Amino acid sequence: MDKVHDEPFYHFSVDDVFDALIELTDSGKRLFDIPFFAFLKQLHDAYGTNVDIYLFYQGNVRGRLRTLQEVSASEKQTFEHNKWIRFGPHSLDYENPPYAQTLAVQKEVFDRIYSEVHRFAGTGSTSSWVRLHYFSESYELASYFHERGVRALLATDKNAGSHRMPNDIKLMLLRSGLAEYQGMQFVRTYLRAENLAKGHLSDERICDLVDSLLSSPGFVTLMSHENEILRGEVRSVVSTVIHHMRDINVKSR
Repeated sequence: MDKVHDEPFYHFSVDDVFDALIELTDSGKRLFDIPFFAFLKQLHDAYGTNVDIYLFYQGNVRGRLRTLQEVSASEKQTFEHNKWIRFGPHSLDYENPPYAQTLAVQKEVFDRIYSEVHRFAGTGSTSSWVRLHYFSESYELASYFHERGVRALLATDKNAGSHRMPNDIKLMLLRSGLAEYQGMQFVRTYLRAENLAKGHLSDERICDLVDSLLSSPGFVTLMSHENEILRGEVRSVVSTVIHHMRDINVKSR
């Protein structure tokens, strides 16, 4: 497997994103006037954080089914000038994770997401690491993802390590956070911001967890969800982790 890193780093991403883009469209506001994107910009401005955003193609907003086709391209130049925002596919919607679909349907959904991202954010605004909904392990689509510039899929933060891959791959993910299977690289997800917030951990304890991960496996993967980012306690946890990264000179991937 290609080396994922030569020195410690952190990776921050947000799952289940859809509503913020519809809000951007319906409100007519500028991108960073939307609370979700405003918080991400605060992180980037303060700490140089890159953010991967994993998208649903469609969702129910105020009782009406909406799709990415409706997202305005009015902020395309803003996205193009802020390359630290990167988009990747997540799933059709909350109810239909990739693992429950045929490979042909998965590719169709992902193609639709990529097409809309290119339209409203530009062709250079896509992620090289992707987390699929419910940690779907679509290794059968390795060639497809490689063609899309995806180097790795993010695996579960659960102690299972993997839902579909063989035991030796599960053990590799649990031991080192990295594994390759059927031509696809997998990177373990480690920290879920809302779980840390739920545990009411002190800032000191959170920083200790981060330091432990930087010791082994040598990197931190931090995730949250769009609806959770709107909660102050979750934003506080994310800020604590990333502030600590700056203090110890660990860069955003």
